[in-house]
Amino acid sequence: MDKSILEIMIENLTNERLDEIVFQNEEYREAEGKTDQALESLRKVFDKEQSRAFEEYMTAENHRVAVYIELSYRQGMKDLMDFLISLL
Repeated sequence: MDKSILEIMIENLTNERLDEIVFQNEEYREAEGKTDQALESLRKVFDKEQSRAFEEYMTAENHRVAVYIELSYRQGMKDLMDFLISLL
């Protein structure tokens, strides 16, 4: 299936540009640090089975969030294009 120009733009922007912006954001880096600390605390108290179950949950949750972010970004791009077209 051929991708539309919008889909190609979104894919490139979300895979490259957005990551660059996010990783330079201080608030994001602080939140990531707190997440890492919490994860390390959990790893200290979880046994192997609990750790495996938690990792499976986190993988599924991270995927859900990634899909949500992509859909949000895609909708924002569509809204912007609709707005720009309406100005013409």
